[in-house]
Amino acid sequence: MENTHNSLLVADDNEMNREMLCRRLEKQGYTVASVCDGQEALELMAVENFDLLLLDIMMPILDGYSVLERMNNDPRLKLIPVIVLTAENDTSNIIRCIELGANDYLVKPFDMVALRNRIVRCLLHKRVREDVAGELNWEGEGVPDILIVEDDEMSRELLEKRVARSGYHVSVVSDGEAAIKAVNERHVDLVLLDIMMPGMSGFDVLEAIKQNNGLSNVQVIMISALDDNESIEKCMQMGAEDYITKPFNALILKSRILSCIRSKRIQDVG
Repeated sequence: MENTHNSLLVADDNEMNREMLCRRLEKQGYTVASVCDGQEALELMAVENFDLLLLDIMMPILDGYSVLERMNNDPRLKLIPVIVLTAENDTSNIIRCIELGANDYLVKPFDMVALRNRIVRCLLHKRVREDVAGELNWEGEGVPDILIVEDDEMSRELLEKRVARSGYHVSVVSDGEAAIKAVNERHVDLVLLDIMMPGMSGFDVLEAIKQNNGLSNVQVIMISALDDNESIEKCMQMGAEDYITKPFNALILKSRILSCIRSKRIQDVG
């Protein structure tokens, strides 16, 4: 995807954060505009076209929640993808943003590789313009196959039930060696991969998948109890499409899976 054709809007009241983010995005080739509050964001989007909005939640005059609500009620603005940037890893606030129409989120301080992946994915979805409501509909494409790799039995069973409930084909394994065998023997669209496992770790499995040309399009979401930037950055640099930390919320998990599956389908037809 050519970044030079994509225009991004950054809405953040913190001047230092805003300017730093704009510089980094411009280095990636995006055209970037910025505003310091939600009201300015809405006013600018009303007169200019943007491909994506990076939206801080806590802002003066009009906060991120209010911006999402107003965008959702505007036929044109509701089509603009939104990535929410929040300083608090509060599940209830994140769920509220997703329910209001946000496509994704990142908790500050965030890794730029993770942000880049989310931006690219949102822009891909915007280009293809799949069903706006985001409902699962795999007719004619085949139901996606998801592999869960988790050594903890309770976590494994919980994940399996939640993923299967969304209509996916699900298979499970309990260690890295079995995961490598599974992805090599049958078609897999997405791997939900625990990091900390005995023997072959999630990092090892991720490396094996991403270094195999025949498996490079397989989407990988890392799942871990670790919530530190170092582990997250390592996962993203090794090629993981996304990550989610335990204990995870069902709605957030569903959103991340759907986003990755759509990206996989776009890559497959491209």
